[in-house]
Amino acid sequence: MCLFVVDGTWSSEFNSNDNGKDAAGKAVGTSKEDVRTNSRRFFEECLYPSSKKFYFTGPAYGVSGDDSYGIYFDVIRTIEREINRGNCEEIYMVGWSRGATIISEITETLSLLAGTNSRGNPTKIGRTMHIRPIENVLNRPMPPVRFVGLFDSVAMITRRSPVDSHWGEDVTAIVEYCAHVTAGIRWSDSWIYYYKRDPNIQAQRTELKHMTYADHWGVGGEATQWDAREAYQFIRNHAYLAGCP
Repeated sequence: MCLFVVDGTWSSEFNSNDNGKDAAGKAVGTSKEDVRTNSRRFFEECLYPSSKKFYFTGPAYGVSGDDSYGIYFDVIRTIEREINRGNCEEIYMVGWSRGATIISEITETLSLLAGTNSRGNPTKIGRTMHIRPIENVLNRPMPPVRFVGLFDSVAMITRRSPVDSHWGEDVTAIVEYCAHVTAGIRWSDSWIYYYKRDPNIQAQRTELKHMTYADHWGVGGEATQWDAREAYQFIRNHAYLAGCP
């Protein structure tokens, strides 16, 4: 079993600076305070050994999220490596904000790697294959994707970003169990426009929670806050039901 966690935008600033490096060698935290995001908390509290769980900080380019592509590459290559090593018999994935967007996109790629695209969308298939050739990269069968947990995925809430509006909108049927918790209140910045919709989740089991009075930070941000604790328990409980210790 393997866990892959991708944090939200600027997450390096929202996690304590004593957390070392992530799976791609980037600094996990810069905050001098003892804080952590829900994604980081999930990673730390998961009972898998360190060789079975992998954490990635979120994008550093806050407005555009353009470095999401680089993080996507880091995650999918890590998944491929661990599958080929025989270290990953089952896959669990969790993300917040743009990290959740990246996780959703990876379900598309894993569907292609497994040779099963449930959506049959040629535009999405072509774009994914264009940004990364994915043929013949596995020397072992694709393991089952047991669980995907999303903390307020940005791809489902914003119209403006050229990154967020073009990828990560779906969770494919390769996923057995998906849980998604969304915020009800957005940031007050007048230049960002939001719309309410859930991703096209085709997982075999789906659980959704809409936190009407929580904002985006409250869902995935500082884990000690009340809203964040509620969101965390929702994702953690469903992950546990899906088999994640």
